[in-house]
Amino acid sequence: INTGNVVFGSVGARDRMDLTSIGDTVNLAARLEGANKEYGSKSIITEAVYNRVKEFFLCRELDFIAVKGKTEPVRIFEILQESPRAQPKLEKIKETFEIGLIAYRDRQWEKAAIAFRKNVADFKDAPSAVYLERINHFTKNPPADDWDGVFRMTVK
Repeated sequence: INTGNVVFGSVGARDRMDLTSIGDTVNLAARLEGANKEYGSKSIITEAVYNRVKEFFLCRELDFIAVKGKTEPVRIFEILQESPRAQPKLEKIKETFEIGLIAYRDRQWEKAAIAFRKNVADFKDAPSAVYLERINHFTKNPPADDWDGVFRMTVK
């Protein structure tokens, strides 16, 4: 889910008219829909949406990504549950994941792996499993010194 300006209107011929939205906002939302498969998540939102809903929903930061076709990265979040109904289990997943994410971005691979392994073992958390795969890769093939922590999606 993304928010922002779009061009909305009818397109087509008189006998075959359709309504559509176009623009970067729509394109990013479509790419994020595909990113759900990458992370094993259900609802990915941009930081712009997160800033509007964070008082009402328990969310966790998932990543900082550049979607296919874009060079500018965006911070993405996963909606976990409405805040008033948020289960303690989800609070724990979020807390442990964020510890792992901070360590991952600081290249503290083992510390990050401990947090992500805990989420996978205790909760079968799919996004944590994704990070464990990345850590495995970076342990064997360290990123360049100028690594910015951005995940660059190569598929739609």
